[in-house]
Amino acid sequence: MNERDLNTLKGGWEGSLRIGRGDRVPPALPSTNLILLATVHGDPAGYDRAWRFLEHWRPEVITVEISPFSVRYRRREQGSWRRRLQKALQALPPEAAANAAVARVAAQAALPFEYRVARDWGRAHQVPVKLLDTGEVARRHLPRYKEELLTPENLRHLCEQGVSGTLEEFVAHEFRRARRARKGKLRRLPGLNGADQGKRERLWASRLERLAAANQKIVHLGGWEHLVPWPDGGGLFHLLSDLKPLVILLEEAEQIKLGIKTETKGYAMTGGLERR
Repeated sequence: MNERDLNTLKGGWEGSLRIGRGDRVPPALPSTNLILLATVHGDPAGYDRAWRFLEHWRPEVITVEISPFSVRYRRREQGSWRRRLQKALQALPPEAAANAAVARVAAQAALPFEYRVARDWGRAHQVPVKLLDTGEVARRHLPRYKEELLTPENLRHLCEQGVSGTLEEFVAHEFRRARRARKGKLRRLPGLNGADQGKRERLWASRLERLAAANQKIVHLGGWEHLVPWPDGGGLFHLLSDLKPLVILLEEAEQIKLGIKTETKGYAMTGGLERR
């Protein structure tokens, strides 16, 4: 992607829904044109899940929890990050690459699937994609990846002290936490209550409100912890309550058996919606 494509993506920038097994995702209603699609960052199935969801909802605008700076920086550094990660893994036992904590690091060093699927689906359907974040957090953290995140010492520590199991198991666990949070049975972690996070969420909410004023169907892709309604009043659901947004966990897109686009196999349309 060249700089002109990225500028097009940024766009200049200028009731919670519970879906059970076997249920279909309902059509968007005029009072629920804002869909908060809650993801787990690094989800290996996230790209295809999100593509299915976008195929069903057919939004007129897509927004993503990322900044233009982060996209530019990641695209410039991703080759170097990948080589550094592979070199670090060579110093560890072969099974380290499958460790959930190490796999999460690998996902952090790649372009987020939320951005990639929004970019690709938006291009395919001539739908604008808006990148909502300012880049303040990315400017602080991304330059530290080379010397702190992608080192043999850090990966070894993560293998020994981090979450056990596979990345898929970690993602499933996070979606279980998200469902509990959506029911009001989970408290927000301290790190998400800080002033910086609150400032970011208020910025995203303000920008989404401005987009929603055009009465278009909007899908926002973002980490679930920023979207669900928390008891303390935090999260985009509360900040955007006047717009009556729907919060849908990306895992629930598994209920949609529709066209899938993978980045290597192109389009595979099965047609229609089927119950699972």
